[in-house]
Amino acid sequence: MSERTEAHVALLDAIVAALDLPLPSIAAADERDYYRLLERRALAVRIALEANRVVSRDPRLAADMIRTRTAEEPVTYTPFKDERDGGAR
Repeated sequence: MSERTEAHVALLDAIVAALDLPLPSIAAADERDYYRLLERRALAVRIALEANRVVSRDPRLAADMIRTRTAEEPVTYTPFKDERDGGAR
């Protein structure tokens, strides 16, 4: 795989990681926090992609920016636990 292709794969991996949130518990506050976090992370991804498109066009920079923003916005709500399958989402 070429370096350019690997950089684009890393960018796609960063996007998926940013938007792959565990489902919230059934508590209203957890559901509200889930949607707020998803909205903030989606906005961060959009900003990183747009800035990268306009300024550098280097997918590695966008991937790093997305990973940094994702780390700054951790999951703080209680994830859903399905008792039927051992708690997996």
